[in-house]
Amino acid sequence: MQKEVSAATVQRMSSFVCREVVLDRGERIGGYEFSLGRKLQSRILEKSALTRRGYDDAILHNLAPLGVSSLSGDRLTSIRLSAASLKNPLLQTFSHLNTVIMITPGTVTDFNLARMRADLKHLGEIGVKFGWAIDRPRPEIAEFLQEANLIEIETTALDGIQLKMMCRDFHAAKGKPKLIASELQTADDFNLCYQSGFDYFIGPFVSSRENWHPAKSEINRMRVFEVLNLIRADAEFAAISDCLRTEPILTFKLLRYINSPGIGLLQEINEISQVLLVLGRDRFYRWLSLLLFDLNQPGYRARVLNEQSLTRARFMERLAGRGHIPAAAEQLFITGLFSLLDVMMNQPLVDVLKQVSLPEAVASALRGEPGAMRDALSLGIAIESAAPDEMAAAAARCGLDALAVTGLMIEALAWSQQVIAAGELLPLGTGLMIEALAESQRGHAAGK
Repeated sequence: MQKEVSAATVQRMSSFVCREVVLDRGERIGGYEFSLGRKLQSRILEKSALTRRGYDDAILHNLAPLGVSSLSGDRLTSIRLSAASLKNPLLQTFSHLNTVIMITPGTVTDFNLARMRADLKHLGEIGVKFGWAIDRPRPEIAEFLQEANLIEIETTALDGIQLKMMCRDFHAAKGKPKLIASELQTADDFNLCYQSGFDYFIGPFVSSRENWHPAKSEINRMRVFEVLNLIRADAEFAAISDCLRTEPILTFKLLRYINSPGIGLLQEINEISQVLLVLGRDRFYRWLSLLLFDLNQPGYRARVLNEQSLTRARFMERLAGRGHIPAAAEQLFITGLFSLLDVMMNQPLVDVLKQVSLPEAVASALRGEPGAMRDALSLGIAIESAAPDEMAAAAARCGLDALAVTGLMIEALAWSQQVIAAGELLPLGTGLMIEALAESQRGHAAGK
């Protein structure tokens, strides 16, 4: 008889919630999927119903109080659970929201059709949407697949013909469920599933370090690096202004940002030096760094990397002063923001670091050298798709528990989406400037 996993082990490992980007057919981020991590979830599907419910209960206890659905807006939020947990009372929290509970049936011998019909009827009664995550054709649950809102197909064990046939059959089904292709490793995998007609896409392909062409941008990144270096060198504002004036696009964007209605200044600013005085050196450095991600007609890779970089930056910034993490919020933010710049620019990280002067703690963390800043970055990376035991180890090095990590992750996701949403109405970065000015004003008022 296989030994059951203890309740303490379940709580320790499964409390660390993974998130994965869900891409839509418009090559935009369509939502996020939250789970225990695919490797762990695959292992526990063969455990007893009691063990599976223990793991599922832990993930729901972490997500339910955090408003995970409220951050999605029109986006999809999916949560992977085993079929044993469809009566969990915490599911009531996700009723009548844009959240889909993705059921992973596994191959357990205790699967019961009558019980499943009753469980799915219960979900409908409390207003919770459901879907299925499968890795092969599943005729034994065909009647339930017809009623699903979503069907996620893990593509690794299927060939192109099988994927196209499954996609065709499901789209012809009565309920016409939306289809997610998951475990996509490369751009070729994405293209195949896109052409097959899938609606959503999940996998490492979205931010992999393949031989991508650099994203197109109208920003002169070398000039941005030059200005960043001047700021780090404590150069006079006049010297920084002179450097910017030689770049009309940079100057235009900066003045347009500071004079946008959202900033709410009483008098229009027409001098670069005035902008620097309003923002201050640290805030201006942070804002200017965002221009490295200002892209002209970005594709899915650029969109994903933009949001992932902003989310990672905000998550790390919010770690400042917690556990073993130093209270260096700006440095933590820049570390997270620059951590994917090598992928964005299609250059080795060592070459990127040669182009910009960064605080040594930031550069050291980006190079992978041990230290508290690197521990924070490792945690920021781990929560994106790592296994729960890896996240637990990263959190332990930072002196943080699972609930704090999950809460900060959800907060960072919500913040990055707000900034990007503001960037769709105003230029990218304005949302961050609005927040920076508001924080400065609050700090000034508190000091009176």
